[in-house]
Amino acid sequence: MATNDIQLTAGIRSNLLLLQQTTSLLDRTQQRLATGNKINSALDGPVAFFAAKGLNRRADDLSILKDSIDQSISTIKAADTGMTKIESLLEQASGLITTAYQNLGSDSNSVELRKSLAEQYNTLLRQIDKLAEDSQYQGKNLLLGSGIRLDATSSSKSATNALPGVTASRVTNVTKADDYVIDISGNGAISANASDIANAERDRGITNLRVSGFQSKTSGNFDPVVVRYTGGVGKDKTFTVTEGGVSVTKTFTTEQWDIAKATGKLLNFDHQFASGTHINFDIDFDLIDDVPDTNGLGTSIIEKFVDLGVSVANFNGVGQNITRSADNLLGQEKLANGENSWNFDTGTPRLTIDERTILQSAAYSAAVGEAYGRAASAIVGTPSIATTGISNDYTYTVAATADPADFDFISGRFNTYTVAATGPFSTAALSISADGLATFSSIADNGTSVEINLLRAGLNGVTVASASDATQADATEQVLGGAISAGNVGLTSITGLGDNLAHKITISLKTDASASTFVLDDGYGGKATVTGTLDSAQVLSFVIEGGVNSGAVVQITIGGTSLREDAEATLTYNAIGAFTAPDDLRFDVRAAQAGITSTLNTIQVTDGTDQNNLTVQLNETNTNQLTVVSRNVRTDGQGLAVDFSQNEWRDRADIDNAKAMLDAAKIRLRSTASALNNNLDVITTRLEYTKEFTDVLAEGANKLVQADQNEEGANMLQLQTRQQLGTISLSLANQAQQAILRLF
Repeated sequence: MATNDIQLTAGIRSNLLLLQQTTSLLDRTQQRLATGNKINSALDGPVAFFAAKGLNRRADDLSILKDSIDQSISTIKAADTGMTKIESLLEQASGLITTAYQNLGSDSNSVELRKSLAEQYNTLLRQIDKLAEDSQYQGKNLLLGSGIRLDATSSSKSATNALPGVTASRVTNVTKADDYVIDISGNGAISANASDIANAERDRGITNLRVSGFQSKTSGNFDPVVVRYTGGVGKDKTFTVTEGGVSVTKTFTTEQWDIAKATGKLLNFDHQFASGTHINFDIDFDLIDDVPDTNGLGTSIIEKFVDLGVSVANFNGVGQNITRSADNLLGQEKLANGENSWNFDTGTPRLTIDERTILQSAAYSAAVGEAYGRAASAIVGTPSIATTGISNDYTYTVAATADPADFDFISGRFNTYTVAATGPFSTAALSISADGLATFSSIADNGTSVEINLLRAGLNGVTVASASDATQADATEQVLGGAISAGNVGLTSITGLGDNLAHKITISLKTDASASTFVLDDGYGGKATVTGTLDSAQVLSFVIEGGVNSGAVVQITIGGTSLREDAEATLTYNAIGAFTAPDDLRFDVRAAQAGITSTLNTIQVTDGTDQNNLTVQLNETNTNQLTVVSRNVRTDGQGLAVDFSQNEWRDRADIDNAKAMLDAAKIRLRSTASALNNNLDVITTRLEYTKEFTDVLAEGANKLVQADQNEEGANMLQLQTRQQLGTISLSLANQAQQAILRLF
């Protein structure tokens, strides 16, 4: 039924319309109260609706941005935590350096302690690198830097490792590309620390201690010579000499000393090691026993010097030439077996040196060494050989022969020696009757002559001569009466005298009324007594007992009726035992060697990237951003530039280098931390701003669309009242119609 089919009065229609409007307003108010918004759709207010939507969208974008900034802050905090711990490790490393400074002695305990401290130091540096590498957060590591790395080229390392005696070549702490030229020189001549020799002679009671030789090219070493003595006062004495892990022990008995003392000689320790080191010293039991407090017991360490140096020169940076030499004192850039380091401002070349073979790489001129062996005093100074005469390494020997009849019992040497020198080309012999220069022709390489300054007093030990026979000993004296005349006594034979000695044999004769007594004294503690007759020819044999000549036989002949009663006489015979050349007399020559050089080249081996840089977006439109640059805080040359320990901290300079680098590293680390914290402050400020501005946007959006609950509540009450009034008004209008109905 159409609306117009029902006829409503104007009053009812007016009331109905008002009631419908009130209901509509009531529905809207209820919706606002339910949603809290006065604008719930674009129809409610398009301008406000879209303005609020834009503000809310921006607030949402900033909220997402805030999460990203939060993560960026966490990345920076991860790096900061790593740096804090790295700083702690640097402080620990400083403590190790302080301890090393407190133990700078050259004794073995201090050296070993510093070596241990250096190893601990290296461990800390490795942990610094690990900490830096582990400080990654969500794929970003602000402690690794750009990744630029400089290192020695593989080809240059291979070429350097090809040098005899060199392995594991590398360059650490490379700050910039450079070339390091390696040059090895020195002929390997061996000597020793004069102070250590003096101390060993004083403390052990030995004399004439000499350490000499040429380093072997295949078995050399840089180790000290250690002399250890055990024994006691009046006892046998044992000396153990150690070098390069090889020990040689010799025991000298009291019997040997008694003989040596009786003959006016000293005992001697003489040995040449496979390394080329030769050691020689004299032993006097009385001097050893008289050493104050210790009686010589104990150990002496003698620092050995070897003429061998490794020089490294660079071209970039400051430009330096640094040499580590086995000829230096311990603690003063001494070359050592194992890894050696050369500290430059552009990097630290490191070479592992093999002491056995490194000499094969050295460059040196031809050289002649000093004489060695127990008879070394027979050669004054160094023999002279022209350079053309030294084509190969060789050991020359010097020996001598002599006529026993030519022995001078006053000087204790032969008047003339036939001295033979043997070289690589031939042997030449000269008759030497005076001290001075002797030229041995054509014995060196290429038939070159050798000139040697000889001292006859030292030649007995390398001389071969037969013992005196009866015709070579003279009855030189007859004293105290006429018991016998020289013409009636003769030396028949003499055998078994001690080798390498001059003897003055004295026979004392004493007669009485019926017999004669002959007492022989050999001057070295040996004696023999023979009883004879007075008036008949006789042959008397003396068998010596005791001393060096024990068992020797001296036989004399007495002519008939030649002895007188109650008289005395003394017979003296001079004789030598066989000379057997018990000693050595040698000297070495070393041919020139060109040597081998090599160059370590350092270059950039990896390019830098910005993959570890942290870019922080600071607004929702990506028009404002901050880049936190990753800084390298590892120990390499592109980072903190604090190198691993050098030369096991054997030198104070190595410790000084470590301290300087560590101090600089602390400054770099603080600078990095400062830059990182500045960025953190900026980002934190932007985060707070973003949080607050997000609230501002949300508040602004709410102001546009949110309903006033109080106002809407009041509206609801008003509309409800209006609705009730409209209903009542409509009811009153209907009552007029009902009045007409009641008329029926």
